[in-house]
Amino acid sequence: MHSRSIGRAMRREQLRSKGHTCKAGRPRKYTPEVDAALRRLFDVMGRPCAENMKPVIEEYIHWLKHEKQWYYSIEAEELVKSISLGSLKSRIKRFREKDGTKRGYSATQPSTLHILIPIRKSHTWKGLPPGYVQMDTVVHCGDRLTGDVVYTAGAVDFATYWAEYIAQWNKGEIATLESVAEVRERFPFDWIEMHPDTGTEFLNYHFYHWSEKSCIAMTRSEPYKKNDNMCIEERNGFIPRKYVGYARLDDSSFVPLASDILKTACLLHNHFRPVRRMTKKVRIGAKWKRTYEKLSKTPYQRVLEHPKVDDTVKERLRREHEQLNPIDLKHNIDTLREEMRKKLSKN
Repeated sequence: MHSRSIGRAMRREQLRSKGHTCKAGRPRKYTPEVDAALRRLFDVMGRPCAENMKPVIEEYIHWLKHEKQWYYSIEAEELVKSISLGSLKSRIKRFREKDGTKRGYSATQPSTLHILIPIRKSHTWKGLPPGYVQMDTVVHCGDRLTGDVVYTAGAVDFATYWAEYIAQWNKGEIATLESVAEVRERFPFDWIEMHPDTGTEFLNYHFYHWSEKSCIAMTRSEPYKKNDNMCIEERNGFIPRKYVGYARLDDSSFVPLASDILKTACLLHNHFRPVRRMTKKVRIGAKWKRTYEKLSKTPYQRVLEHPKVDDTVKERLRREHEQLNPIDLKHNIDTLREEMRKKLSKN
């Protein structure tokens, strides 16, 4: 209000008689009876949003009358049926605030540390050299996410698709940090930047200080944007989900066995399983046109062909590659998986 308007308003209040009632503003249209009727419908419908509630209000009123559970006047009923979407939204908002159920909580909600870690969007990955890795965890909980279970922590290099995974017990901060440190040692080249999602197993001060001490930059995905972490999300289905599976591993004795499976599977995929990458993506109308490489390449071949990888690293990888046999690796994986299957059947 203007300073002069405040003085005039205060003077009017002082000169107003005691029996005078203020009639300023628009008269109230929706009475407490209407609010009570809306609350009744809101609870019967299972507490929906306003957009899902409004189209079926009349039908629910009909069935409440049929069950003799509608106790409101005809005037209130007509107002409930004709209420606008905006008015219905504001009332549902008040219902949720009163009940303390305005919103839920995400299992991967980050702490205030996310302010210090910048977001890297999906379109900024193109052209980066080897060493920019995406990280994620996979839970092996079966059909219920309760209690302590085995998790898989992994990292995938964007430029070469080199992937490394390891199993751990639960996804605590210290356990995840130890797993990532071991995964880093398995990579043939140094890391330049780590890019996890917004999970608290990565966005914590243990992990943040370790990245600073190791001289590795750290970025993160935007919440609810899986495409910011596209490579690791794809590898999660090809390695941990394919070989360790979806069964519930709620015993810490599964960790060494799962780690052996993952280590062998990573050797097989890095050296002998080609990846056909998308080179171009253009939107035409309502569809996306994707262009892919004509020739698929293994991560091992991509490392050897990349000009920014040191020659000593390439020579070491060549010696390692000569000692590997894809048939033996596949046989070892099958043997380890059969051992896990027997162990699961005993539990």
